[in-house]
Amino acid sequence: MRPPHAALLLLFILAYFRGAYSNGSRSRFTSIISFGDSFADTGNLVMWADPVLPGLLLKNLPYGETFFGHPTGRATDGRLVLDFIAEALGLPFVPPYLDKGGNFSAGVNFAVAGAPAVTLQYLQGQNLIVNPPINSSLYDQLVWFQKLKPSLCKGRQGTDCFGSSLFVMGEFGANDYRSFLLSNRTVEQATAYVPQIVDSVSQGVEVLYMLCTE
Repeated sequence: MRPPHAALLLLFILAYFRGAYSNGSRSRFTSIISFGDSFADTGNLVMWADPVLPGLLLKNLPYGETFFGHPTGRATDGRLVLDFIAEALGLPFVPPYLDKGGNFSAGVNFAVAGAPAVTLQYLQGQNLIVNPPINSSLYDQLVWFQKLKPSLCKGRQGTDCFGSSLFVMGEFGANDYRSFLLSNRTVEQATAYVPQIVDSVSQGVEVLYMLCTE
């Protein structure tokens, strides 16, 4: 049986962060900037949901009950991997972008539960079911980042602004494939779109790099 490589890599990353900074040494990272879907969302979907998705289950227990004691918008009863990374680096939990009262001095989270790699318009153009039907794709998250960038940088440019920021490009793709399966498409039909989904993520990384270095 082949080992779950993604899970092993994740454990290695967490062990690295915890080991590197558990001895009290100062982290070189002063902020975390995150993109992704429900694996990283710390509250954006819930803040977006009213009144679009009034029955959203993430607003209720048991979500959040084992650590925070109340729902936080995370798709878990406790913390996310992103939360453990922040803790290991001695940084606060990364606030969601849609929290208009949030303090983004130590990071901001653009991830949205249910976010696809490709745009909502593209998926709907293929007559696919999209749930939730909102503009939360990687492209849309990068637009948010571009809008917030001036307030994050405060006049600084490129690496002078983001040189000490840890960028987390979270999981993308699962919700794209889910749209195909929810629409009664075959696995083979969904598989045919793998190159396009991979290209969307690759292009997103390139755009992010450009935005951070210009």
